[in-house]
Parts: sequence; C-alpha cells; structure tokens
Amino acid sequence: MTNHSRSRVSAPPFSAPRQPELLVEQGAFSGLPDLLRARGFSRPAIITAGDSLRSRPQWGELLDRLKTGGWDWFDHALRGEPGPALVNSLVSRVGVELPGCDVVVAVGGGSVLDAAKALAAALAMDARDSREPFDITDFLEGVGTRKPSGETLPLIAFPTTAGTGSEATANAVLSTIGPGGFKKSLRHDNYVPLLAVIDADLHLQCPLEVTRAGGLDAITQLLEAWVSTGAQPLTDALALQGLTLAGEAFPALLRGDDSPLLRQQMALAAYFSGVCLAAAGLGLVHGFASPLGAFRDIPHGTVCGILLGPVTRRTLEGASGDTLERYHRASQALGLAPRADALVEAVQAWAAPLGRLGDYGFTRDDLDPVVAQTGLKNHPLQLGQADLRALLDEVL
Repeated sequence: MTNHSRSRVSAPPFSAPRQPELLVEQGAFSGLPDLLRARGFSRPAIITAGDSLRSRPQWGELLDRLKTGGWDWFDHALRGEPGPALVNSLVSRVGVELPGCDVVVAVGGGSVLDAAKALAAALAMDARDSREPFDITDFLEGVGTRKPSGETLPLIAFPTTAGTGSEATANAVLSTIGPGGFKKSLRHDNYVPLLAVIDADLHLQCPLEVTRAGGLDAITQLLEAWVSTGAQPLTDALALQGLTLAGEAFPALLRGDDSPLLRQQMALAAYFSGVCLAAAGLGLVHGFASPLGAFRDIPHGTVCGILLGPVTRRTLEGASGDTLERYHRASQALGLAPRADALVEAVQAWAAPLGRLGDYGFTRDDLDPVVAQTGLKNHPLQLGQADLRALLDEVL
C-alpha cells in the first residue's frame, strides 16, 4: 500500500472504559487504615468473604489496628452470591450501625466485590431517595424501571481470588436464584472502584477449586474479549498480556504450586480481563452464564469453565480468517502450541474436575428457557437456537 492510499484509510474510533487507581503490592492489606486516612476516610463499611478471610491473621491484625486507632466501622461477612434482599438489608444496617459511613471496602472474590459495589451505590442513592422502603431491584438492568443516578460512596477493592475482574468494572451483578430468577447488573461508570489493590498475600492458599473456577472465568473473559466483534487496540493489548500471564501462572497453580509471584500474575490477568470485558464485551460463554446462574446455584466461574471448551470448539468450526488467527495466537499466548485444537484440549483438561451442568441440578427441562435468554452480542460466530441447545446438551 502506498503512502497516498494509506492516507485515505479511515482511523477507527474506540474508547477506553474508566479504570480504578491500581496498587499492586504484596502485604498492602496491612496498611488499609493508612490508605483510608490518606484519602480522608474515617468511617468504613467493610464487606468480606466468610471464614476464608476471617480465619487469617491479617484480619485479626486489621481489627486490632482499627480498635487501637479509634476507628468506627461496620463489617459484614458475605456467604453465597449477593442478591437485592441482602443489599437492601445492608443499607438499613449500615444506616443504623454506622451513620455517616464515607467509604466501602471490599475484601473477597467477585461476589464480595459485587455486593460492596452495590452497597456503595445504594447507600448514596438511599440518602437522596424519597421512596420508602428503598429497593435496589428498581435499578437493575432488565428488571427495574429506574436508572441509577451514578451517586455512590467511594469503593476500595481488595480482590482475594483471580476471576471476575469486578475490581476493574462499572457493574455489580445481583442474583435471585430459582424459577423466575435473574442475574442482572447494577451499572454506571461511576461505580468503578476508586482504588483496586492486588495484594498477593490475600490470594495465597486459595482453595484449588476456587483457583480453578476463578482462573477459567478470567481466561474466558480474556479470550472472549480477544475474539470479540468489539475488540479494539486497548483490549487486544491487555487480553494478550493477560493470556500470557495466565499461561505462566494458571497451570502451575493447578499443580499445587503457590507463590506470591504466581498469585500476582493470575490476579493481574483477572484484572486485565475485567478491563477487557468492559471495553470489548463478551461472547457466548457469558451469554450462557447469566441465565444458567439464575436457574441454579452454580458458581459463575464453574459455568464458564464447563462451557469454554465446547463453545470454543463449536466457534472454530465456523471460524476463518482473522478470527481463526486470533484463536491460534491466544493458544500460543497461553503457552500452548499455536493451534486452536491445542487451546480446546487444554481448556477441557483444566475444566474436567468441575464436572457437568447435571452435577449442579440442571435438567433437560431447564435448557430451552436458558437458550431463550442467551445472548451472543459480541461473539464472532452467530449460532441458532438449535446450536445453542446442542452445546448445553453436550455439557449436561
């Protein structure tokens, strides 16, 4: 192509999503009171995982520092995935137990981060909302009828698992599980955390099943963003780097190796996956994951792991050109042979211990309603409902 002809080629536009301030520092959690004080905060609401965090010495040390420092705070240990009822309850409790709360701190996996993100927004909206009682359901996409105002308390996020990348995103996923259930987002650009802190010490000794499911979620998000119809230069760079980090760390973690470096690499891969999903959108695996997670109590990362191999294989059957080349490059970035079939084989081997959908209570009667709610907005290959049903049948 000559310089003259290049001058006539338009430059494609793209935008980058808002991102939090990022601190990557082993042991940073021990300095939480200093982080809060340096930013002018004095009354934190702290949402954590359950016993997995509170049995660690870091939690006891934090409580000692808060007590000796004369802090007023609220804390809640989350168990299970957050739903609107939980968020509404926390709004009421914080209002009574910590009036004047000025910051929310999340210390946990994706569910904890989502709960804290929703709480931060709900506390700010409730303070200005004239309707009683306040109900966060009113503001959920596809469920409520009101748009979030964007008002929120600042959120500081300490992820303890490498998975959803919620520490980098503008949405909080809330669920009601069962017949008529939903898994929907509370979303606004202002809901991106003020600060995300990757402290490898918080990831050490993460249970193998959590490491596996979370890691497959992050890899799914990176791969889906990499081949997305909405891919752009920023997501291309981060997705490829994230896949490279995951390729170095994830297999080693599954073998039982556990070091701050490996945990930090995987946590960064998950963070990058969150940035990528916000900018490029996601594909069919996540299109399935939302309705599946609403039908049955199944971890989000588990759904992604179970489906990633079959969905990738089916997509490759219809892929060509740039899409096929991208799958080859993704395989190579993960440290595998630069062939798409090597990618499928590796993903299926990593996911095998997760089992099948039937192990989590799904039946054939569930599948058609799931297919009806499945989206393929940014997936590189459009599939019909018969194809979608066949994929679910395969993993049932």
